[in-house]
Amino acid sequence: MKNLLFIFLLGLSAKSFAQDTITTIQVKDYLGKEVWVKGIIASFKPAGENSLNYINVDKAFPQNIFTVVIADNYLKRLKLDLSKSKGKKILVKGKVEGNGKDTPQILNPSKIIIK
Repeated sequence: MKNLLFIFLLGLSAKSFAQDTITTIQVKDYLGKEVWVKGIIASFKPAGENSLNYINVDKAFPQNIFTVVIADNYLKRLKLDLSKSKGKKILVKGKVEGNGKDTPQILNPSKIIIK
């Protein structure tokens, strides 16, 4: 009986995690919420005077539909080299920000995985 209960709870937890992982097309429906967003890195703009790096996911600027904004010092602390990241898969966790008109974004994600 305990095994059956464990399997049931494991199935529920897997389903709830799957609901927290969204695509860039769905991101506008999750403004203000913390989620995992998955996609492919389409373009990357390194930090300039404002010390912010921009990672456009699934579509490059100016057609971008979702952007990860990450401060230069935070990027260095994570030891991420984005110069060779174009075309790689990305999984990023953070709070989706936006006003419904501009491109939704996650600023300084709590977790980022690039494969």
